[in-house]
Amino acid sequence: MKKLLKKGMAAMLCMSLFLVVGCKKDNPVISGGGPGEEPEPIVYPIDVPFTEYTLSETCQWKNLDYDEKVIIINNDRELGIYTACEGGGYPEVDFEKQTLLLTSGSASRNVEKITVNYLQQLSENDYELNIELLLYDILIDTTAAEKWILALITEKISEESTVKLTIAEYPIDVPFEEYFVHWSHKDKDSIFLCWKNLNHDINAPWEGKAPIINNNKELENYLICPEDYPAIDFSKYTLVIASSMTGSSLSGFSDVALVKNSTNQYTLTITIREGFLTMGDYWCVAILTPKIEDVATVLLTVNHIQL
Repeated sequence: MKKLLKKGMAAMLCMSLFLVVGCKKDNPVISGGGPGEEPEPIVYPIDVPFTEYTLSETCQWKNLDYDEKVIIINNDRELGIYTACEGGGYPEVDFEKQTLLLTSGSASRNVEKITVNYLQQLSENDYELNIELLLYDILIDTTAAEKWILALITEKISEESTVKLTIAEYPIDVPFEEYFVHWSHKDKDSIFLCWKNLNHDINAPWEGKAPIINNNKELENYLICPEDYPAIDFSKYTLVIASSMTGSSLSGFSDVALVKNSTNQYTLTITIREGFLTMGDYWCVAILTPKIEDVATVLLTVNHIQL
């Protein structure tokens, strides 16, 4: 009898405490990745994988506004609104698992290449698609050739989502100013006396890449001036230098141009005028330009003009 009473009291005690702590040890509260753990927060942005989608030769896009907006397509009916095919269907998409993103626009010149830098999820229903347009130097076709179309297949995106499109057109002319270092008499003809560790290979100066300098320590690797050199605000600017030598006497520089070809690639083009004297001359060009990241590459092109 006493044992029954004890069991009954234990049962009543368990029932009274159930709402507070529970009585079953084999039924823990599970949250997140394990017992008692909080769910791990989602950290945005998230890189979203994608593949480019191309129509077959018997199909073409239609009903496009070329308004640089991203259309979210989640079924065959929606895809049929924007495609027209002859003698066959368009490439299939597994809309159970995938979404087709379609965008189009008009560039200032004909488009040579479209590069997708990234597709990112910024929040639960917000995405960003970042692309680059590499344009030809001149307008090749004056009709509608400057129009462009891009389609991507990615993981399922809900109809309620929005995809923001950001575009950069290249090439871009980059502004710069010359950077002079010289002796106290301010004679710019003595500029070469201040530089060191330069590359004077006439056939392949700097192996086709111009050094970029983003701090004073890097700058000191190239300077031997006996006095202070002009200060550079490296938080805003980058110094780009180029050097080589001529096959004959140096007459001057007819052109210096810096062009941005893509996010992290530039081209520095230098055209040199050479004289009639057979002895070659060393030369150096240094320019200050808006900040260029360390991961960037500045390709160097040197042209020689004989007078």
